Amino acid sequence: MRKRAAERNMNETLGDMEFRLLKLATRKLLDHFGSLKAAAELCRVKPTNLSQYQSFEHTTFMPVDVILTLERAAGRTFLSDELKRLSETATSDDQDREVRDEALDILAVGELLAFVCEATAEHSESGIRLSENEKRRYFELRRRVGQELDELDSAVEQDGTLHRHKA
Repeated sequence: MRKRAAERNMNETLGDMEFRLLKLATRKLLDHFGSLKAAAELCRVKPTNLSQYQSFEHTTFMPVDVILTLERAAGRTFLSDELKRLSETATSDDQDREVRDEALDILAVGELLAFVCEATAEHSESGIRLSENEKRRYFELRRRVGQELDELDSAVEQDGTLHRHKA
């Protein structure tokens, strides 16, 4: 429990948007290899670590040497490109970030749909039926998507803008 709190404190400087974008870019890089085991065979970390690096539930990120190794093997710079974009965005005006922020709300819906597809696939741990853990995860994701849609509805009703509130 203490470790989780320390990890959260370490990543407090990352906004929710940046956290999500980095996790999505990590997932895209790892998906390139077809399986976590295949990716792990090319670098110094285990499949369980790779899983944590792409998970929204874990605050840890992939080490730089692992990123370089996997991107070189993939022949694509998914994560490095996202880091560069985030670095450039930090110097752009707020309106550009708000537009990208709104696009991320759509990605939350995609995350929910991807989870449902993965959890109900024939090769999943519980087959085509959701396990109790998967049911809980579904409702957690569904609640988050619902909150984001409620925020968007509220903004549109109040003044017609699609700007997200900054934390």
